Amino acid sequence: MDGGTIEPGVLRGRVVDAAGKPIKGAEIVADNQLLYNSNAVVRTDGDGFYRVDTNVATTFHATATVTSEYNGQEYTLSLAPDDDGPFAGPSGAIRNFTWKLTGKQADGLGFYGGKVLFYLDSTDPLNPDAFLEDEKVRLTLTPDGPLIDGSEGPPIVGMATRNGDGSGLEDVPISRYRITADYEGRPLSVKLRKGGDYVEEVVADFAPIMTGIYWIELELALPRG
Repeated sequence: MDGGTIEPGVLRGRVVDAAGKPIKGAEIVADNQLLYNSNAVVRTDGDGFYRVDTNVATTFHATATVTSEYNGQEYTLSLAPDDDGPFAGPSGAIRNFTWKLTGKQADGLGFYGGKVLFYLDSTDPLNPDAFLEDEKVRLTLTPDGPLIDGSEGPPIVGMATRNGDGSGLEDVPISRYRITADYEGRPLSVKLRKGGDYVEEVVADFAPIMTGIYWIELELALPRG
């Protein structure tokens, strides 16, 4: 990573992936916090380095994103800064970024991973008086190939939790997954939220909800008959 001397009037740094390999073409935005729509935007070179002229009497805040095509879909993902603080333009600064697949984002408002959310049919065919609870659902996600950054990821097994967007798992590395689910050990049938038939296992990719936010949405139910 770039740990050299700060140059007056210059924002510079380096972008790497989790393994320390440089990322070419990452977008760096130096946000002019005084003047609206006066940002400076550059991209990293082949060694992951960038430079931005910030010799203006105002403060700046640096952010970065990487755009990657994965399984035929384009994903734009936020990068993790080593220092998220603003700086005075004439003073210059060094801001390095890392492509993290999971973890709390620097602004504390979200995660670097995506969400796997589900809608559970609350009826139990074996007990009509029962009401199924989301928190008793266990999801098993097995990567169907490499993760979005090319690395290998282990299976993810977790109990569902409730969050502001629904029930499921948060902060899941972007990948294509084979997904199964069970309810207190009883296998659940699974299908994609936007259509298809219930099956024992689905293969799903994350879909964009808005810029930088990606979900997999499922429907779950106990089998009938």
